[in-house]
Formats: sequence, C-alpha cells, structure tokens
Amino acid sequence: MNPVTLLLAILGLGGFALGAILTVTGPLEMGVIVMGLGLVFQVISLVRIKRAKQRDGSNAGG
Repeated sequence: MNPVTLLLAILGLGGFALGAILTVTGPLEMGVIVMGLGLVFQVISLVRIKRAKQRDGSNAGG
C-alpha cells in the first residue's frame, strides 16, 4: 500500500476519534468539524485504495 494512502487512513481514524472526544468533553462545534475532517480523510484514502486496485487489476490481465 502506498505510504500516503496509509497516512491518510491513519489521519482519518485519529481525526474522527479526536473529534468524538472533543464533542463529549469540550466545544461541540469544534468536535463536529474535526470528526468531519476525519471522515474526509477516510473517504480520500478509500478512493485511493479503489483506484490502486483497479490499476492493478487492469495490468494483471496482460
């Protein structure tokens, strides 16, 4: 897996967790924003994984 894709996935999970903690303990708006950014990072990483699989599949056919 590409290191950038792995980094985006880790940032997404960490951002979502941090946002959940902030929502419970601190300002609601900031927590929701950080959770949203975490979800955006997750979507970007999933799109990159899907494109990489499609690229590998098309090259495997010959």
